[in-house]
Amino acid sequence: IAATLLAGILKGLDEGLDPGPETTGNGYEAAVTRTTMPADWRAAIEAARASSFLKGALGEDLHRTFVAIKQSEYLRVARTVSELDYHLYLHEV
Repeated sequence: IAATLLAGILKGLDEGLDPGPETTGNGYEAAVTRTTMPADWRAAIEAARASSFLKGALGEDLHRTFVAIKQSEYLRVARTVSELDYHLYLHEV
């Protein structure tokens, strides 16, 4: 993950990208006027898989491995029955 963060920082510095204005107050309540982050974990994994920037920053092998690890982590969490699930639904079974 550190490599992906550093690659993004270097891209911004090298290309002189404008990060936009400072966010003050509750950024979640502000009107969205720029590209947003993926809304959920699966969308983020798919964006990472499709990212030519990420593939170039990590190299093809590490990119493929990184995406596979994130997919595996997601599936592990998605298959886990949480304590909340037990409390909400156990009486229904």
